[in-house]
Amino acid sequence: MLRFSWRNGPSRAPGVSLRAVAVAGTAVLAGAAVTLGAGVAAAAPAPPALAFTPSPYDYGTLQPGQMASQTFTLANTGGSASGALTVTLTGSAAFTITADTCSGSSLGPGKSCTISVQFAPPGPGTDAATLTAAGKKATATDSLTGTGASPAHLYWANFSGGTIAAADPDGSNPHVIVTGQNFPAGVAVDSSHLYWASAGAGTIAAAGLDGSNPHTLVTGQSGPIGVAVDSSHLYWANTSNGTIAAAGLDGSNPHTLVTGQDVPVGVAVNGSHVYWANAGNSAIGQANLDGSNPHTVVTNQFQPEGVAVDSSHLYWGSAGNGTIGQANLDGSNPHVIVTGQSFPYGVAVGPQ
Repeated sequence: MLRFSWRNGPSRAPGVSLRAVAVAGTAVLAGAAVTLGAGVAAAAPAPPALAFTPSPYDYGTLQPGQMASQTFTLANTGGSASGALTVTLTGSAAFTITADTCSGSSLGPGKSCTISVQFAPPGPGTDAATLTAAGKKATATDSLTGTGASPAHLYWANFSGGTIAAADPDGSNPHVIVTGQNFPAGVAVDSSHLYWASAGAGTIAAAGLDGSNPHTLVTGQSGPIGVAVDSSHLYWANTSNGTIAAAGLDGSNPHTLVTGQDVPVGVAVNGSHVYWANAGNSAIGQANLDGSNPHTVVTNQFQPEGVAVDSSHLYWGSAGNGTIGQANLDGSNPHVIVTGQSFPYGVAVGPQ
């Protein structure tokens, strides 16, 4: 705190200015009146900082005609208001704003608002858009992507005809998409490719979902019958030498997983195990995905030829007695669920 003192000196002549001296915190005034300066100005607030959550965002893969919605939160983590916000969505028309609590408002520090965007792919392929919220002092953007799936199809292998065929899901428009195969026996499909085993040629082959670019991935196999696919590998049964084999999706690193099987003629896979049907000893086998711990989980099934798996059960076709069997994933509680069939060879399971 400043202390002020003064003394009354002799009169000054008109026009002579008064002076003040401050020494060691004390203001010494050489006159009768002093004007003190203003105090230090307060610090300016931090600017606004806008950001979307989640960001970026991928809606995944949808069939054309399906739709998905996502709500995005816009938050201001800065120290001052954003100013009135303008929200825009640019890019593919597959994205539409369906709700907006941000436009026109000024987002204060620590405040948030929401915007909902719907994705509805018009057809196959990847779509992209940019969601933007712009205020007078700050802007935030969010990158949005989504994929339209290729139309679903049925696929099958014509063993004696040497072809791979396809049709619409209701069976309409059946047509051949691959020719010139050598006793194709087993087919599998993922989001981008079709795979099949050719028993006569000892190969595993692939093509686009429309049959384009058919090509051999793996050679030198021993009567492969049955093929399965997961997110990273192909699996197949080599009937002639009693093995279960695997390779990368591009055919790289083909290798034997399991040996000593008795005429395996079908293979299936889930997230933790590979399964196969042994026609020779009427059993269903199981192993870890790397081939470790191979063992029989079901016995006495009358020449099973074909196996399938879902999240809770195994299924197989028993050609010897015309039945479809079912068991738990560990092989417990095996029982017949369908009778009176004529040499059921392959079996598959899917959503209702």
